[in-house]
Formats: sequence, structure tokens, C-alpha cells
Amino acid sequence: MSQLLIDKLKYLQGYVRVRLSGYAPERFLNLCSNRNILIWNLEYQDEQYEFCISVRGMKQLKPILKKTRTKLVILERTGFPFFLRRYRKRKLFFAGIVLCCGLLYVMSLFVWKIEVNGNLHETDNNIIKFLEEKQVYHGRLKSKINCEKIEEELRAGYEDIIWASAKLEGTMLVIDIQENLATNQQAQEQQDADDGPSDLVADKEAEIYSILTRKGTPKVEKGIKVQPGDLLVEGKNPVTNDAGEIASYQYCVSDADIFGITQYAYEDSFSMQYQYKDFSGRERASYGIRLFQMQFRFPHILRKFQNYDTITDEYNLKLGETFYLPIQLIRETQREYQEAPKKYSKDEAMQLAKQKLEDFCKELTEKGVQIIENNVMIVTDEKNCTACGTLKVIEPIGVRRATSITDISQERQMEDESDGEND
Repeated sequence: MSQLLIDKLKYLQGYVRVRLSGYAPERFLNLCSNRNILIWNLEYQDEQYEFCISVRGMKQLKPILKKTRTKLVILERTGFPFFLRRYRKRKLFFAGIVLCCGLLYVMSLFVWKIEVNGNLHETDNNIIKFLEEKQVYHGRLKSKINCEKIEEELRAGYEDIIWASAKLEGTMLVIDIQENLATNQQAQEQQDADDGPSDLVADKEAEIYSILTRKGTPKVEKGIKVQPGDLLVEGKNPVTNDAGEIASYQYCVSDADIFGITQYAYEDSFSMQYQYKDFSGRERASYGIRLFQMQFRFPHILRKFQNYDTITDEYNLKLGETFYLPIQLIRETQREYQEAPKKYSKDEAMQLAKQKLEDFCKELTEKGVQIIENNVMIVTDEKNCTACGTLKVIEPIGVRRATSITDISQERQMEDESDGEND
């Protein structure tokens, strides 16, 4: 048994620290040992012994004290029984403890925080609003929350969520999701492809950089220039007979990795004049409390600033890691500033324009676009800084389109009629 648990048991039973004096204290200690009366923290000071003994052991000492002609003086009382005795007349105090425990128990039956993890495309607020429409919200009884149903509704309600997990931890509902990296357009294309055979057609003007076909018949090759709507991969493969004629077609869902060289136009302009925020360093804070859905703000007597930025911090009250309470502390900090007109220097404007261009290129790269040539020029004058030009890139191209079904007999009849007219 651990020492911490032993100390807790001693506290619950109650114990006292006493001073032993008299004719034969050593005999007293031996008799306590023979009768299995536990004493601890024994110290010898000024020909007297001091030690701790439980309340129950204390009640067994009367015959031993008489036999050894010793006496005890209680120095200190410790433990839960003495605590109750000390406050036995304070009924409101104990009523408050009972009420507090009751409130904590009642609040533990509800969900006071919903945490969403793993979402990239969808925001936390959108998912929480979706859950509210499904009767899952802050303050909902945990017994009325079906985690398996929540998982199914999330997968059904969002096409880009391919996996979802819901679990209750304390008073917190934890939602873990995994989104498909494909865009909604790609997901729709995949759904259309599942409905039947499909082709891949160009969605923009491009020069074919590479093509790797897994299913279907390729109609283009490297170096070919295509326009929007041009056929890239056909979703049918011809089947020939012994005479080398097309007897039928095998239809399929086209599948290929097609990369094309395309161009993106880039244009951005901003004024050389701007308003600069000169912060004075002065701040004022206001506080509030959000209880359930109600919010209370404490009044303040400080004079408001004319121009200021506001920073809002919210702190959830909780017991432990997962026992959240329906109370939030709110702190709003206002930082005073004065607006002053300023003008970018040429170097500052060039640096800002380059940073904006880098951010634009970073967004393209995150979408799987490879930039191979940058033809953007940055020009500054007294009034404006302008960046204009094109970016030459390599990117995936191709969208799905339903494959047209070919009637072999009708096709042969048209060929025969064409041959007859030529004769």
C-alpha cells in the first residue's frame, strides 16, 4: 500500500499527537507494541516522548496508563472527525458543500464544450452549426448524444469528410474528422464517373507536358496544344475482329495523370500612401462572464479611446483536463493608436509586392501547381505600386465528361453510304 494512501486513511480515521511522561514510559511503549496499538513519528525530547496515535488506539490506553503510572497530554488533533466536530454548528457551511457537490454532479451530466479536430476545409463554426441542426449542442444531456449517429451524419452531410469519430470525455464532446484532400469538384467528378463510362477532356488551354493513361484510350501526346473541351482520354477501347474491323467497344471510366503547361495572369496594385497605426502603449481592459448562453459585462469608468484595436481572450473554466463548466471568463483589451499618413519607400513597396506575389505562388504550390517561369514585373511610381504579368506553370488538367455510346451497326451503315456516294 502506498504511503499516500496510508496518510489518507489516517486522516479519515483521525489521529492525535501526544506527549508521554511519567514513571515508566518505556514500559508503556512495550505494552502498546504487545497489544498491537500503532504509534508513529516517535520522538524523545527532554526526558519525554512525543508520538502520533489514532483515535481508536487512544481509547485503548487507559489501562496501560494506569499500570505504568504515566500520563498523556494531547498536543494536536488532526483528521476528518475533528474537522466535523469543529464545524458541527455551521450548518450552512455543510449545506453549501452538499449543494456544490450536487451542482457539480448535475453539470457533469451535460456537454459544455465541443472540440473539433482534423478539419481543414470546413471551419469549426460550420461543423458546430451543423451539429446544432442535428440537436447536438452545448448544454445537451450526454445521455441523449449518440456518438455513432453523429459520425454517420457527419459523413453523410459533408462529401469531403471520409472518416469521423465522436467520443465523450468528461463534459466535452470530441469530434475527430479526416477530410479528403480532393476538392469538391473532384469528388463530384468521381461520383459522376461511378454512374457510367466517362472521358477526360481539357478544362483550359494548355500544352500537354505528360500523360500516363491507366484506363481508356489516349487521344493526345506530349507537346500537343489543346483547347477547353478537347478530348484527352476516351472512355472506350475498340475491340477488333479477325478482319481488323471494330466489332465492339469496351467502355470504362477513364483514369489518367495528365499534366499541362498553362499560364496564370497575375495583377496586383496598391497605393503608395497608407494610414499607419502608431500605438501609444496605453491599454484598457474590460471583463465579463458568459454563463450558459447569457453574457454579463462589468462596467468600467475609464474614458474610451478614440482609435483602438480590440483583442478578446476567452478562458473556459474547467476541473481537470476534460471537466468543463458552463462558465467562460472574457477579457477585452483595447490598445490605443493614432492614425498617421505615411508613404512607402520604393524598396518597401517592392518588398511588399514581392511578398504578395510569393503568397500567391505559395497558394498555387499547395494546390499541386509547379511554377516553371515567372514573368511578373513590378513597377512603382509616385502614386501606386503595380505588379503585372504571367506565371507559366505545370498543373494537372482534365475534367470528366460522359462517354458517348457508339452503335457499331449504325456506324457501319453510315460508312457504307459514304462509300456508295463516293462511287
